[in-house]
Amino acid sequence: MKTARILLVALLLAALCGCSGISVRTDFDEKADFTVYKTYDWIKFREESQNGLMKDPLLRKEIMDSVEEELAAKGYAPAAGSAPDFFVAFHIGSRKKIDIDHYYYTYGWRGRFGGHDVSVRKYREGTLIIDIVDAAARELVWRGYATSELHGRDDAAADARASVAAIIKKFPPK
Repeated sequence: MKTARILLVALLLAALCGCSGISVRTDFDEKADFTVYKTYDWIKFREESQNGLMKDPLLRKEIMDSVEEELAAKGYAPAAGSAPDFFVAFHIGSRKKIDIDHYYYTYGWRGRFGGHDVSVRKYREGTLIIDIVDAAARELVWRGYATSELHGRDDAAADARASVAAIIKKFPPK
């Protein structure tokens, strides 16, 4: 009974430690003046060059809608026929990952019984990259990366929205 309880606690701890949130990083051109950016437009996708997750039109639309909502909340507006101050592009991809954890445990009087266990967990990690390109110079001035565990097609919209919000939260750099 004690062995089962300890094993259950170890597996629960492994599950909690293995679950990670969204990891966000950004990089930007320190010489760029982000205060001049007010309007934006999208860099057009070339359908024939897309692969993997980028081929999913519903996921692409979800990401674009989320980016537009987040930018609007920060005061940026679509260029609407005029020349934009900056362009927005994004890239998405995924890869298979494996977590392996090795646990040692002892219990009993003076730790007389000891053992170990190995936990192996396979999952997919997704990455969303959002680029901000200066329209006049046609140069990348800001890039945000979000990496997190993918939860499947049913949760793709929620995962995309959370990743976009986490990335755009850091734009513009301060």
